[in-house]
Amino acid sequence: MSLHSHIRGTCLMAMSTFALTALASSAEAGRFGCDTGGAVECYQKVRTPDVYRSVSRPVVIEAARAEVVREPAVRVSRAQRTIISPGRWVAQHVPAEYATVERSMQVRPAEVSYVETPAQYRVLRETVVVRPATYRWERQVDRRGVETMCKIVVPAITRDEERQVQVTPAGRVAHVVPARYRTVRQTVLVAPASVRRSYIAPSYAEVERTILVRPASERVVIKPAVIGVTQQQVLVARGGTHWQRTD
Repeated sequence: MSLHSHIRGTCLMAMSTFALTALASSAEAGRFGCDTGGAVECYQKVRTPDVYRSVSRPVVIEAARAEVVREPAVRVSRAQRTIISPGRWVAQHVPAEYATVERSMQVRPAEVSYVETPAQYRVLRETVVVRPATYRWERQVDRRGVETMCKIVVPAITRDEERQVQVTPAGRVAHVVPARYRTVRQTVLVAPASVRRSYIAPSYAEVERTILVRPASERVVIKPAVIGVTQQQVLVARGGTHWQRTD
């Protein structure tokens, strides 16, 4: 349910209950109004005017018509390629390649030893919410008869608690003795022998030729109608009353 629907239902019930106690309600409004400092939201009943909107109506300014458009033929001069010699593949033998490299060889592997460490704890103090903060609505009517709904804060209830938490779990700390290495020179194959094949592209010559790109033609073009727009005011919604938030 929305806030406006809730306030409207509350006000209808309150009108029948407080009809005979209007003077007492006026006194209460002065004592519990939004100026007391306890309210976080206040609303007043206000009148809204009728709502209109502008509607666009189409008007024909110029009617649609058809026109015949004649387009001449289009010819261009282009260079066309003619092959002189075809493409071909050529084989080339490539010998193997070697290189001398230095490599690191392990002499002694790494060693690992472990030391046990106990768990670490500390006392944690924290505030626990027993009952969270809530809100309640209060209705007031001032001396002028203006109805106001105020949202009042009900503070939360908390208590302090202590508990022990683990900071660091028990475990083992590793002590590593690094491995030992020495440098060795070796001759390695960088690239094996192979046959490299390369392609020789074909040769071409260019010849100028006239080409018909588009023949002469006729086409009918439809000119659409020209439409204008007129504006007219139309009633969208009747005015009424609603609840408006006050500062």
